[in-house]
Amino acid sequence: MSFFSEELRRELDYRKQLELDIRTAISEKAFEVYFQPQVSLSNGAISGIEALVRWRHAERGMIAPGEFIPVAEKCGLMPEIGRIVIAKAINEAAEWNRAGIGFGRIAVNVSGSELRETDFEVFLFGTLERAGLPAHKLSLEIVESVILDDEKTGIAAKLRHIRAAGIHLELDDFGTGYASLSHVNPNEIDRLKIDRRFVQNINENSGNTKIVRALTELARGLGISIVAEGAETEAELDSLMAIGCDQVQGYSIAFPMPPDSVREWLVARAPKKAKLTVLQGRLA
Repeated sequence: MSFFSEELRRELDYRKQLELDIRTAISEKAFEVYFQPQVSLSNGAISGIEALVRWRHAERGMIAPGEFIPVAEKCGLMPEIGRIVIAKAINEAAEWNRAGIGFGRIAVNVSGSELRETDFEVFLFGTLERAGLPAHKLSLEIVESVILDDEKTGIAAKLRHIRAAGIHLELDDFGTGYASLSHVNPNEIDRLKIDRRFVQNINENSGNTKIVRALTELARGLGISIVAEGAETEAELDSLMAIGCDQVQGYSIAFPMPPDSVREWLVARAPKKAKLTVLQGRLA
């Protein structure tokens, strides 16, 4: 019995310390943003970049999002972390845009707790304006549970206002929720993200192949774009290409990268401009 209580005490102490460290990281804006590209399989064009939160702890090094995000959510700290990530991602994308570096759109994950904040729209539009990033260069990724929660919160009206300003909306982890089809409305959603669990080993799993094909055809029929998340092997890419799911994101394309690295990656893949050759000769 004492063994279990000792384990529990250690776990509680650890979570308490982690919460304190998260609060410190928020006050210091210490959360970093890494970027993972999304590309077209057919022509290699960059369709977007997802912004992902990372935390480099002063003593413990990188702490996985899966470790600190649940603690932050439980303590009600996600909206503050989310705003740090959104601001850093938008500022970075604005720099690329000013430099003429193509990146499609910058996509940021937004939770229900962030959207429920009364001043979220003021923060979002103000951040875009200060950075000088056009609204159509930004996407917000939301999960289905956020829409399901709308009856109590009025989030859908807020999302419609945000989208009317030109910001794109994407449904994340598509296929894993409870009411997927009822929320696939081209008047409200611009892109679907197929969850990685359907993409992994798609080349060997006929069930996953059928699901991804059905989702891809549904999106195409509705005029909504679609991106497959978590593609990690050449075989998975080949299967997605055969199905007709053209846009992909995953380790087979690029790992999440810090700002300097992703900028280099984008510049290296920019279409080369044709040189104008001036012909020498007599005037006609």
